[in-house]
Amino acid sequence: MKYFSVLAISLAALSVPGAEANSAVSLRPEPQVQVSALNSVLASVNGEPISLEDVLPLTRAAEYQAAAAYSGGQLSKAVYEIRKRAVESLIDRKLIVADYKKQEFVLPSRDIEAELDAVAERMGYRSRSEFISKLRENGSSIDDIRREVEERIICQLMLYRAYQTAAFITPRDVHEYYTSHREEFASPESIELAMLSINPGNDSADQKISEIQAALDKNPDRFAELVKLHSTGPAAERGGDLGTIELKRLRPEFAAAIVKPETGRIYGPVKTPEGLIWLRINAYHPSRDADFTSLEPQIRQRLEAVVRAESAKRYTDRLREGAIIRYFFEEN
Repeated sequence: MKYFSVLAISLAALSVPGAEANSAVSLRPEPQVQVSALNSVLASVNGEPISLEDVLPLTRAAEYQAAAAYSGGQLSKAVYEIRKRAVESLIDRKLIVADYKKQEFVLPSRDIEAELDAVAERMGYRSRSEFISKLRENGSSIDDIRREVEERIICQLMLYRAYQTAAFITPRDVHEYYTSHREEFASPESIELAMLSINPGNDSADQKISEIQAALDKNPDRFAELVKLHSTGPAAERGGDLGTIELKRLRPEFAAAIVKPETGRIYGPVKTPEGLIWLRINAYHPSRDADFTSLEPQIRQRLEAVVRAESAKRYTDRLREGAIIRYFFEEN
């Protein structure tokens, strides 16, 4: 069972008060999520709500990836599945925390405070006060982060208790798994992709498109800057960076444009239903064959992860059996 980063949960969340559950809230993507939609309750666990506001910070990165692989109805379906999985993860998380509260042991406050300091350090802040100030700017607080840190540690602790008696993985298990899953361990051809998207449906669009193309022709290194200034597509605040994606997963329009992938090269503009799109390959990664010697530790970790996941599922299934879970979103 995978639980999401406390930073992604808290710092990216908007500060919006709760609201009553809608009878049929959509999980499909919207160009701009309104406050009323953020307030929408998607599910409840023993009466405790899970809103779209809780879900969106967990799904943002995966939705950016989906935008590079799909369009139209396929994109809507992909985003629906991403958000639905996030809802299920949040349900499990709430049940685990509730189960912890029934136990006789208590998580030491010093562990929570130490992790808070580690979070601040990883983000580059030099003091707790600087960290708190930045949280306020993002509509959050140190109490929000402390609660997220505590719940994350609780989940790790309770899941560890569930799988600490898991079966031992032998060297033979590792080699047999490698033999039967060899192709899975080969690294596929992939790219780190960035996108600049312009909607041509207004009077000034043609001039803007010409200006962007001229700026890119003159200095391709300005791509991220131009994305932040002009792009209507995903991840504009990150210079259009969509992360790493396998070449074979690119949507057809992008695959047709990127005939020969090269690091630093810009492709386009590509005509799509969303508008005109320029693509930049921030890095190109050729495919690589699998090697057992170097992969043995990774394979062992994968097998151990499978055992842990099975143990975690048995644990959360048991918790769900005794819970009242309701869903308030439309089936796709």
